[in-house]
Amino acid sequence: MVPLEIEEQIYSPVYGNIAVPDSRGCCSGFTASVTKILFIMHLVAFVAFTIFLGVQASSHPNPTYKPFAHFIPLASSVILSIIAACFWTILAVTNPAKAIKTSLWTAPVSALGCDVVILLVGDGEALGIGVLIVVIAIAAALYSCWATGPRLQHAAAVLSTSVNGAHLPFSASCLVLFVVLAAFGYMAFWTVAISCISAAEGHFMDFHIVYVAALLVSISWTMQVLRYFVYVAVARLAHAALAYGVRMPGGTVEAFCGTMSGPAFGDICMGAVLVPVIAAVRSFARAINALSGSNDEFLFSCCQGCCLSVSEKLMGRVNRWGFVHVGARGKAFCVASRDVWSLFVLRGMAKLVDSDLTGSFCFLSAVTGGALASLVAGSWALAMDRDRKELALPISFYSFLIGYYMCRMMIAWPQACIAAYHVAYAENPQNPHLGTLIPDHLRELQALAAD
Repeated sequence: MVPLEIEEQIYSPVYGNIAVPDSRGCCSGFTASVTKILFIMHLVAFVAFTIFLGVQASSHPNPTYKPFAHFIPLASSVILSIIAACFWTILAVTNPAKAIKTSLWTAPVSALGCDVVILLVGDGEALGIGVLIVVIAIAAALYSCWATGPRLQHAAAVLSTSVNGAHLPFSASCLVLFVVLAAFGYMAFWTVAISCISAAEGHFMDFHIVYVAALLVSISWTMQVLRYFVYVAVARLAHAALAYGVRMPGGTVEAFCGTMSGPAFGDICMGAVLVPVIAAVRSFARAINALSGSNDEFLFSCCQGCCLSVSEKLMGRVNRWGFVHVGARGKAFCVASRDVWSLFVLRGMAKLVDSDLTGSFCFLSAVTGGALASLVAGSWALAMDRDRKELALPISFYSFLIGYYMCRMMIAWPQACIAAYHVAYAENPQNPHLGTLIPDHLRELQALAAD
């Protein structure tokens, strides 16, 4: 494959390939720039805050704090999370069918294992969280029973075809590892900061709840930014190969460096805030729809209709598939999300991409990684400090977040290839590089809807 400058073209059955001008959008471009500045300022503030907490822990130490029982479990969860993240990514690339099947049963099992540790804490708060985890594990198990047959086969085929068709060079995996190292550096600071809150005392620590909340916001935003950075850079490479059968100009280094230094990074910072919120709204709407079922009660029907309508409108304006055009076309995130979703609606693919099992695979594999990290760290904390068992609960929670976000970041690699595959097909259904997976599955969905 040779480098080639690519202009956006959308296939129309009537007019053939139509050139579509790229657009960043003044408002969304400005918002992305502001969000980028805020993110950088947040990182500077995070480092300063970590130093402040370290000074407080050194000058006003808490005599009951035991580093070996409280800090080491969190630090070990970072290492374990990286191992789990690499395992899921390698398995997804080498054996997609096995990866999806494994995630479907390991998520509920590992969640229940984590739940045992939490229940051993023995207080009312742990009991409430434990019951919630049991409910979630049962829901995940029921979903695993539903996600079988043609759905599972299609998801495995799409994952395999998209990853193989992307022809990602070895240098792409090396640069992803650099992002993993960046995440490791951030996690090292974060574990020190969250541990210093327990290790310090004094009047400055009267606001420890505010400190914890700030650190939780920081880890969520930072890890989502790293996740979508990998997503955009890989999608940029994969889209060129899948849509045009060529290598992106500049190769892997240009894809990653251009994503980091260009305007796309601002869109990533903004999308990292918006996409999880919209995904949560979408999940809530689906839960309401599943609970209401055929219930004709007025309150249920109104709530169901309102939630579905709002979630569908939001999906049309903010969605993770838009990141493909952020990387491949240089569009602003909101503009890219709108354009890509319009293409999905035009091709009749909206339901297909929204119900694709590969998205569930990425989520469940991250839940498994988080649950394993939580299980190990929580067990360690319980075993080493039996006098203060209540501290095992926050340690388990923090470890779960570390494992979850680390796995989500790594699994963004194959997920970006899948998104690029769907977007490339929506741009040109006649593309010979994409095969017949999507049209075949569309016909299956139409047949199921007709029954």
